[in-house]
Amino acid sequence: MKLSHKLVMVSAAVLMGVSPVLGLAENTVSVQAATKSTNGIHNTYGKNSKVKVTKTMKFVDRNGKKTSKTAPKGGSYTIWNVKNIDGQVYYSIQTDLKYWIPATATEGTVTYKSGNTTYTLKSDGKKVTTSTSTKKAVKKTNSNKNTKKVVKESTKKTATKTTKKSNSEKTTKKTSSKKTPVAKAVKITTKNKAYVYDKNGKRVKNYLGTSYIGKKITVKGLGTKTINGVKYYALQPNHYYIKASDVTVK
Repeated sequence: MKLSHKLVMVSAAVLMGVSPVLGLAENTVSVQAATKSTNGIHNTYGKNSKVKVTKTMKFVDRNGKKTSKTAPKGGSYTIWNVKNIDGQVYYSIQTDLKYWIPATATEGTVTYKSGNTTYTLKSDGKKVTTSTSTKKAVKKTNSNKNTKKVVKESTKKTATKTTKKSNSEKTTKKTSSKKTPVAKAVKITTKNKAYVYDKNGKRVKNYLGTSYIGKKITVKGLGTKTINGVKYYALQPNHYYIKASDVTVK
């Protein structure tokens, strides 16, 4: 009897030691699955991104399949995420990524950042207009009083020598100092599915999480450029372009 009682005690201790390990393994698997499912999804600025639904419809899940939840016309939502599904831009109304609605069925402005570029999406219930802005790092230099004095003295000497130069040299300096005019933005709308290219005319895979823009989507064309004999409109100069033959200009 004493031996049986010891075996029971040992078996209970072993079970108590194994149970926490099993629970930890289950939690680890669920975290890994959640991490993989967020690929291609951009986080917005949250409360600064709000829209109103323009027609009653069903929400879809992150794969584009309809859910049982209804988005009523006139309903207002805060947008937390942006994603491309089959070439169309969709908004997530919850941080758990359960419910999505097409951007073309909303009115409002949504903003998010990818790298150094900030994307602003404006929808009017029919189309979505996308604009971008990129911040460039500005280098600051420190200077002391002695350095300022040296700069002032060298400037005075240079000014004296410049006075003796011919008028033609002055004219050249004035001409070269003029700023290069910035291309005027125009609204362009895709005819069908339109691929996005880089500055060398090669297709990209990371424009808003996809490689193309869906049918009848309106964006801003920031000037034109000819690459390998083909005319393109710039979505973001020196980065992203779209063929002129794939769009109509308003």
